Amino acid sequence: MISLIKIHRNINLKRMLGNLKKKIFKRIPLSYYPFKPFMHKHKCIFVHIPKNAGSSVLALFGDNNGRKHAKWYDFYESNDYFFERYVKFAIVREPLSRLKSAYNYSIQGGNQSSSDLKLKEYIEERSSDFDSFVVNVFSSDFIMEQPLFYPQYLFVFDREFNCKVDELLKYESLQQDWQKFSKKYIFPENLPWENSSQKVKKKVSVSAQSVRKVKEIYHKDFLLLGYQI
Repeated sequence: MISLIKIHRNINLKRMLGNLKKKIFKRIPLSYYPFKPFMHKHKCIFVHIPKNAGSSVLALFGDNNGRKHAKWYDFYESNDYFFERYVKFAIVREPLSRLKSAYNYSIQGGNQSSSDLKLKEYIEERSSDFDSFVVNVFSSDFIMEQPLFYPQYLFVFDREFNCKVDELLKYESLQQDWQKFSKKYIFPENLPWENSSQKVKKKVSVSAQSVRKVKEIYHKDFLLLGYQI
């Protein structure tokens, strides 16, 4: 009987020590995915939504370790201790404008990886310009299969449509928004403008039918991010 009690005590002690180790480990600012070194240095979490000037933010913080388009819950699941304590922010963009940018980036071959080149080929086989892309390629299935085209709200809202970041900055007024934001949280103030997809600028015509389709498929982005439908 005594030996069984000792065994149970040892098991409980091991569990307590194991839980204590986990708690201590969580408080060590290690830069494992999706955290980056600058996030621990500045006590912030940047949720990088594709095609929303994220490269400018990375350049500002001196990060050259590549882009990681992680969603809010990737940070939370990785380390809830830092998630609850760091300032969390993201940049959002008018959905049609973002779609045009993602389209331009894609038909340029993206970062020239095999997957990006395949996407370029897939789009060009089925469309000749942005309007035909919206008609023939853009769909609810397509945006969930291609990370570049994911709805923005998925990065920063939970399933009950609660925003999980502290600040949403608007792409359209980013310089002004960043000035206020950086002063509030004491971050670097001079945000550079880096956008590789702007190397090729073309005037894009969009039919009323295509606009309606974009607003329908990206409806939650328009609604939750405060853009006029």
